[in-house]
Amino acid sequence: MKKIVVASHGSMAEGMKNTIELFAEHNDNVSYISAYTKKNDDLNETIDKLFDTFADDDKVIIFTDLMGGSVNQRLTVKAQTNKNVFIIYGFNLPVVIEAILSKEDVNATYIKKLVEVGRNSLGTVELDSNDSNNDDEDFFN
Repeated sequence: MKKIVVASHGSMAEGMKNTIELFAEHNDNVSYISAYTKKNDDLNETIDKLFDTFADDDKVIIFTDLMGGSVNQRLTVKAQTNKNVFIIYGFNLPVVIEAILSKEDVNATYIKKLVEVGRNSLGTVELDSNDSNNDDEDFFN
């Protein structure tokens, strides 16, 4: 079974949860870790409990906020011995939603494809500064 984990420093993961569930509904196979948000939380204990829920044949995609950050480091250490765990750092909303909704088999090739989805979903909106009559009604026409 495919499992998804969204993990961050602070409450970013919890905020992502709210937005993800708006687009992709609640999914029991998606877990969220908001590290360092409560005084007595033990990140290692939280990670150990999470990994205890994974079956041997589960394919797990973990999204972390920062490469080399403590959340990423601790999850990486825990995942070292599991060939069915993949970690993507620097995630964004479109890539997590893609991972949740996709029916593709989770493997190294698919993970590389997901990274490209994340890269391709980042861009700029070209603003036309000469059009002073732009209103919401014309925006999408």
